[in-house]
Amino acid sequence: MNAEGSDPFVAIPLDKAVETARLLESIVISLDRIGAREADADADAATLDQFVTDWLVGPRLARARSVLWEAITEVIGEEKTEAIAESAPRFPDPVPDEVRTLREELRARTQ
Repeated sequence: MNAEGSDPFVAIPLDKAVETARLLESIVISLDRIGAREADADADAATLDQFVTDWLVGPRLARARSVLWEAITEVIGEEKTEAIAESAPRFPDPVPDEVRTLREELRARTQ
């Protein structure tokens, strides 16, 4: 999303960027592994729940989100940042168009 109509840069200190990237890597790979295990019937919803609970996925993602929003706020200000955050779809909202588009792209790759 381009909030200003140009392409300003957002700066994140390298240590915060690495920490955030590692967190996302950890969660994405773990979710992929759980999904693969579910496909093989070696895992179920309880496995996902255990991962989310034991690995503190919610609080860790909240910390990563804060790193990004703080950097964005420095560039565009708190009011615009809050407006962007409020516009984000949230469960149990209907599945957003970008998710439907990604689902179609992923389906096309597997065919």
